[in-house]
Amino acid sequence: MASFRDYRDKVSILQIAEFLGYKPLKGKYTPARPVLQDGAGDTILIKNPTNPSTQVYWNLGNSSEHGSVIDFVKNNINRFAMSGRNDIDSLNIILSHFSGIEYDNSKYMNDHVTVQKIFCENDYKTSIPKLANLKYLTDGRKLNPETVQSFLPFIRIVENMGYKNIGFPFTVADSDNTVRGYEIRNFGFKSFSAGGDKVNATWNAIFADNRDAVKNIFFFESAIDAMSFYELKKNDKLDMENAVFISSGGFPCVEQFSHVLKGFPDTVKLFACHDNDLAGHLYDILLACVRAKQTCIKNKLNESVEFITKEDTFTLPNDRVTLKNFLHKAGFLSDVIALKPYQCKDWNEALQNKGVLSAVKKPVFD
Repeated sequence: MASFRDYRDKVSILQIAEFLGYKPLKGKYTPARPVLQDGAGDTILIKNPTNPSTQVYWNLGNSSEHGSVIDFVKNNINRFAMSGRNDIDSLNIILSHFSGIEYDNSKYMNDHVTVQKIFCENDYKTSIPKLANLKYLTDGRKLNPETVQSFLPFIRIVENMGYKNIGFPFTVADSDNTVRGYEIRNFGFKSFSAGGDKVNATWNAIFADNRDAVKNIFFFESAIDAMSFYELKKNDKLDMENAVFISSGGFPCVEQFSHVLKGFPDTVKLFACHDNDLAGHLYDILLACVRAKQTCIKNKLNESVEFITKEDTFTLPNDRVTLKNFLHKAGFLSDVIALKPYQCKDWNEALQNKGVLSAVKKPVFD
């Protein structure tokens, strides 16, 4: 039986989207990122349209809905006539069906469409940075030099097309150390390597002596948030010396979480430290579902989110969407611990506002 990874490598999101009635949106078509819309007005953007193995989608009307072909089918599973005993069975049936159908993507390969760039590590000249090279982190993002020094083994200076920037190397946690892309930052600049893999790879800053010694995993949406969290919480009893700090580079998906969990001992404690907004809470929930091997489909409504689990369907108002409230409604247990910065969107904002929050005698964290 084929695995989900096999299906992801073979089945195109475009193939399934077209089956569901999505069509390229005139005036929005771009070479590497076509935009499609169905009859109800649901609009999606596809990255890497000609390469299913690195293909991802974003729902332009719902920022929390995105991911691989697996996620696309999960989020639209009720639109298929094909069904099985449960959602996982249905997912297998649907993907198996489409994997047996040849798909012609030539309409996305014309004179106006360029082939999507494939990431090549040799395109980047890299070096181990010195603190003097990292003013963006210390001066721009207000990280203590000692904090940056602690993370130096996991940071690079990357030079591409004559420009030098700060790069956080992405690798697949349960594979080798092959770099699959860089989360790139500098003053006034935020990017990710063209053709880089943000479906499977993550930034993995391992502080433990080896993978088997890792006791805690902290998940973030950016490497800078991870370093900010470390600085704010390093004196707490969280055993950061035997930890790994993970960045998804934004928009974490099932595959990223799955590779990380496979790459470290099953006994590790998991801390979901995503942003303090609706999307961040949904990422916490996604991590808990991956950890518990639970299927959950989410549908973003106007003022609430509908969750469909194997056992139940329920909604939560947007301002009540948290991991704790989800688990209470879903009726299953999780050892994932969600940590959020107090009255701030992300951990770097909390770091930069630490003095202000302390002045009014408020805790920095919920």
